[in-house]
Amino acid sequence: MRFNQVDMDDSINLKNETGPSVKRVPAVKRAVALLWELSDRAAPMNLSQASRAVGVIPSTCLHILRELVSARLVSYDSNSKTYQLGSGIHDLAKSALKINHFSELVKPRLQKIADAFNMTATATSKADDQHLALTAFANPPSSISIRVSLGGRAPLFSGAAGRIFAAYEDMTEKEIRQIFNQVNWVEPITLTKWTSQVQEAKRKGYAIDQEEFMVGVSAIAVPVFSPENHVSHTIGVLAINSQLKKTNRVEIINFLKETAQDISLKLIR
Repeated sequence: MRFNQVDMDDSINLKNETGPSVKRVPAVKRAVALLWELSDRAAPMNLSQASRAVGVIPSTCLHILRELVSARLVSYDSNSKTYQLGSGIHDLAKSALKINHFSELVKPRLQKIADAFNMTATATSKADDQHLALTAFANPPSSISIRVSLGGRAPLFSGAAGRIFAAYEDMTEKEIRQIFNQVNWVEPITLTKWTSQVQEAKRKGYAIDQEEFMVGVSAIAVPVFSPENHVSHTIGVLAINSQLKKTNRVEIINFLKETAQDISLKLIR
């Protein structure tokens, strides 16, 4: 969810700055091929079998397998000297299932928010320990909307959603500072001021970004709690700053909180 400058015509275009991929990465391609081969086999594979299956020399195959073992995507049996899919695959699949379930669950609710307040409604998920990503969105019925790109990633502490994630993260001061410094703030904000806003977000249950992350755009976000009482998602709204000033923020925040609570109750474990 990386955003460019605001383009004021019929809509505000906020596009992912990440360009299209034009080069394949051989090592990654081979690693993926190995994972698929292991998934298709009824029995574990030894190095020779794996090497022949993906068409690479044994020494290269061994290096790739060692990396996959290190990442828990592949497990190695030292007695039989064979490889099979590791427990990390299950963890990834479980996470993907939760994110996909969240996305489908949240879409109709975001549309209700967009229609009710004539604003772009968004759902953001924690992509990893350092990034957030836009999981779902809904546009309002008006001709003026804010366009966003699904899957766009940004540093974890970006915008209003980032303040929510920060409020519920258990991090050292060094880790917080590192991720905060990665954010491309369009309106510079000090770490001290931002930290105070994070503490306020946890106390009040919502966060606001007023044109600090996106030019001309303000955002409101609230947390969505998992069954384990963790925060890995947020929902919120994006609006032209002048539009948000004319709207009853309390009404928006209460609607967002009620919707987030409803989503939380329906999330799978």
